[in-house]
Amino acid sequence: MIRAVRWCISALLLLLAWQVHADARNVIVFFINGANQAGLEFARAAGADFAGLSNLSAFPVRGTLLPLTGEYRHLPLAAANAVALGKPADDAVGTLSSGEELDSLATLVKQSGRRVGIISDSLLTGWLPGAFYAHEPGADRAEMVANWLPLCDFNVLAGEVPSPDGRSAGDRLGDTMARIGYRNVLDVKNLTPPVSRLFIRHTDSAGRRYAMARRTRTDRERLIDYTATALECLENRNGFLLVAECGNIAPAGVENDASMLLGELWTFDRALGKALDFFKAAPEDTLIVVVSLYDAGELRLTGEPDTDFPFGRSRLELLCELNREPRTFGQALALLGAGELFAPGAEQLRELQRLYFDAPRLMEPQVLAGMRGFWNYEPDTVMRDYREWIDRLQDLRDRHYGAGFFSKRPAAALTPVWAIGAGAKEFAGEYSPEEFHGKLRRALGLAPEPR
Repeated sequence: MIRAVRWCISALLLLLAWQVHADARNVIVFFINGANQAGLEFARAAGADFAGLSNLSAFPVRGTLLPLTGEYRHLPLAAANAVALGKPADDAVGTLSSGEELDSLATLVKQSGRRVGIISDSLLTGWLPGAFYAHEPGADRAEMVANWLPLCDFNVLAGEVPSPDGRSAGDRLGDTMARIGYRNVLDVKNLTPPVSRLFIRHTDSAGRRYAMARRTRTDRERLIDYTATALECLENRNGFLLVAECGNIAPAGVENDASMLLGELWTFDRALGKALDFFKAAPEDTLIVVVSLYDAGELRLTGEPDTDFPFGRSRLELLCELNREPRTFGQALALLGAGELFAPGAEQLRELQRLYFDAPRLMEPQVLAGMRGFWNYEPDTVMRDYREWIDRLQDLRDRHYGAGFFSKRPAAALTPVWAIGAGAKEFAGEYSPEEFHGKLRRALGLAPEPR
């Protein structure tokens, strides 16, 4: 009996302590997965002449996310589930293959009477967004993850929904969402917020994934517009949770594409500026957290980052340009911003020249399809595969300007956390992804996770 009373008192004190920290009515979480501290410093220095990461630099609280322990086949999925569910599973999206039923943070917030938004500049059916709304017992079935979107009842959903086998799955899903009360739009410019239930879809070709590679300013600033629109639609007296994924940072890191990585980080910072504008209007009620769950590409600083970094085209666009018209070796070097890196007659230069002129024929259908997303090549045009040459040259260029990649994969590593606002101090220090989940639970005023 005495033990039971003590247990009840302890539980009550724990709940009271929990509520003491539940002082953020509005919680905004930006996921910049794939970025590490070196990448952020590189983006800040390289963009110093036009703001760089000025919004992120305003955050007063900094923490460090420890890497997941254990071996995972799909590290990004395990990290996403660890934060959304509190358990790092890499064989299911938003659930556990064991059959154990778990609700994500977003679902629990919605059940508590607050609004929820999930936005992504990449796939809305990707692992990170999906972990917050799906219960899909499989790791590689984006089309099945999409089936959970009409069931989640979240207030704002924005991102790309892929169309399997060439079918208009996105259109069918849009019709379904409209029937259950969502405002179904393809362009936020045509929307007059606020809207209580909003479904926004975009589509990018394989060659236009990155913000800086898109044709129009509207497409390049999509994440910024998504953030501003979501905040207008989510604001209410009960509060909200907004999950914003900057989903193209990790692919840029894996591809070792420094230009596109910088462009994605600068775009993220401008979207973060919209959240800071909201925060300034209600600082006592709002918490903003920025986190990277894993590293991608293992970028390291090789010297003092140079503000004159020759920011340019994506690797795929460079491949297209080199195939579009004949170029001398010197012209090709200039295209990549490397015309002044080598002394005449250098051995390294001769090897690069051989790689350039001996480029083999490009035969990979997926790459060829992506290239045709950039240019209207004639069907019988013979394409040359300059990718090895581009990789070698850009690696030398990047290191010359102060940074270099050391892998082409996602990696478990120490990654940065930044916070500002109500309860931000809780995010200082070092902690695991599962502990980060617990901190978000406290910030959201949710009951402690059952053990």
